[in-house]
Amino acid sequence: MSKFSRRSISLLAAALTVTAAGSGTALSLHKTVQLNVDGQNKRVSGFFRGSIEQFLHEQGIAAGGQDMVQPPKNFKVADGMSIIVRHAREVTIQDGDKQPQKLVTTATSVADLLKQAGIQLGKEDRVNVELSSVPTANQTISITRREVQVAVTEEPIPFQTERQPDQSIIRGQEKTLTPGVEGLAKVTTRIVMENGIEQERHVDKEVIKEPVNAVVAYGTKPMVVASRSGESFAAARQMYMSATGYVGGGRTATGRVAEYGIAAVDPNVIPLGTKLYIEGYGYALAADTGGDIRGNRIDLVFNSMGDALQFGRRQVTVYIVE
Repeated sequence: MSKFSRRSISLLAAALTVTAAGSGTALSLHKTVQLNVDGQNKRVSGFFRGSIEQFLHEQGIAAGGQDMVQPPKNFKVADGMSIIVRHAREVTIQDGDKQPQKLVTTATSVADLLKQAGIQLGKEDRVNVELSSVPTANQTISITRREVQVAVTEEPIPFQTERQPDQSIIRGQEKTLTPGVEGLAKVTTRIVMENGIEQERHVDKEVIKEPVNAVVAYGTKPMVVASRSGESFAAARQMYMSATGYVGGGRTATGRVAEYGIAAVDPNVIPLGTKLYIEGYGYALAADTGGDIRGNRIDLVFNSMGDALQFGRRQVTVYIVE
């Protein structure tokens, strides 16, 4: 081979080497980067050299001191790298009835934000936003603390009284045929508290033991009473009262002449117009009232002061005459 040919081959080899080196340099500057900004993914390809901070500046993405950048901003951009940027946001957390708490966060979800703040949620607690949502600037996240209180007690169930007539029992008297027995109920009270204030109350009653009603027979048989004269009469009922004798005269509350056979009563105990028989006195008509006549008291009219004083005040049996 001639000297000229050997020289030409050497120059060609040198040129090819330079070209290959230049192509390798260009290829090493071309990179593909996965960029995630506040949860939004983006694939970026191009010729990049320098740090991640320079790369973000070229992409028009600001990243301040409170923002999170991973890997750190001073790292070199590499092909296939994933770069994550989380911009800091100021949010307010209102946790139940506590004082509002302001904080700056780069969390990508409300759930992560609460975790970073050291706040745990109970199974009954409620949050005003979705836990999977991304916190936004100046957002207020409210937590309603719910507590369900359950109390179980027992309470008696009162029995009812069934009354039935009985012709063998004197009117005014009663006889218990079946005693009443109280039942028993289990009472479950469910109270829902929100931030320490009662919001709901549900009461459920379950009968454990049914009550047994009382059965009472009441008399319908007339009471037959013999008067001082030997005459018998039917009485609806009898009462024991404190009686006082007084001298008549004038008119009664019902307009009758106050004379022997007129009685002053408490109308709430004995209705006016009721026919009476008083032991030791005889028949009388409830036709007058008095300021001192209250309850089981009765005043009886006499025609003379002597008779009234002789009767005085005594306990008597008063019959309501049918």
